[in-house]
Amino acid sequence: METSHFVVSAAALSGWQYSHKGDITGPFDTREAAVAAAIAEAGASDDPHAEVLLRDNEMKTESVWRAGK
Repeated sequence: METSHFVVSAAALSGWQYSHKGDITGPFDTREAAVAAAIAEAGASDDPHAEVLLRDNEMKTESVWRAGK
C-alpha cells in the first residue's frame, strides 16, 4: 500500500510547517495550527492513503491522522 505523507515539523527559523511531496507550507505559529492545516489538506486531497505525521525536535515521528480513521 502506498501512503501519502503530510509531515509536520519545526520550521527552520521559527514556528511549525508541514511538507507534502516536496512542497512546504508554513510557517504556523503553533504545532497545533500546523497539524490542523495538514489534516485539512490531507482530508481535502481525497487520497485514501493520506496520513499526517508529527515529527518532534528529537526526530521522533508519530502518526496523528489517517484517511478513513
